[in-house]
Amino acid sequence: MNSFRLLLILFLLPFVAQAQYPELPSMSVVTENAQNKLSWTCQYDGVKSIAIQRSADSVKNFNTIGVLNNPKKGIQSYIDNRPLAGKNNYRLQIMFAGDVEWFSNLYKVILDSNVIAKSMEGIIKTGSTNANTDYNNSGSGSVSTDFYYTPSSQIYTNPYTGHINISLKDALTKKYSIRFYDPKKNEVLRVSRVTKPMLILDKNNFNSPGTYHFQLYDGTTLSETGYITIY
Repeated sequence: MNSFRLLLILFLLPFVAQAQYPELPSMSVVTENAQNKLSWTCQYDGVKSIAIQRSADSVKNFNTIGVLNNPKKGIQSYIDNRPLAGKNNYRLQIMFAGDVEWFSNLYKVILDSNVIAKSMEGIIKTGSTNANTDYNNSGSGSVSTDFYYTPSSQIYTNPYTGHINISLKDALTKKYSIRFYDPKKNEVLRVSRVTKPMLILDKNNFNSPGTYHFQLYDGTTLSETGYITIY
């Protein structure tokens, strides 16, 4: 009898896991410690990429905050550790082989700024490296909370690897270059010429974990500015 129960439990476990993580186009969004965890089950073969996108207005202006390349069938998840104060609207952009594009359902999460602030206070008290050193203070060891920014859809941190993804579709016809600066505004890294539409920049090229400012140039013209996070 006990053996039968054990076999029944082992048989049911995959179905329980499946129930917790709905199949695309649905997904589950759980908020914990002012971070939003998105989870879903990919039931398809031949998926080229899944991009996690976020918007503050739910209608347009979606920005890609993470990309999962060549995902396999099964349970997948993404943690947005820098959600916006207020409305966070999430969707997944699923690209199939042959460049067939498909979107998941839309999910809205509202985070109170006080919840985010209290969470960041906890991070600072525990000495987490997610808190940035305040370089503007003359005293040493002072710490400030992270600031929030809208990630670029062209230059962003891959949440799965920590490396920097540079996605410039017209790189072959443009003269793109990129400069990265630390919080003291010192230039720490320069890509003199981007020669590929997709480039991965190793996070070890940066001095230390933290938030870095970047400037994207097309020739001598400033094309975009933004921030990336090294962790």
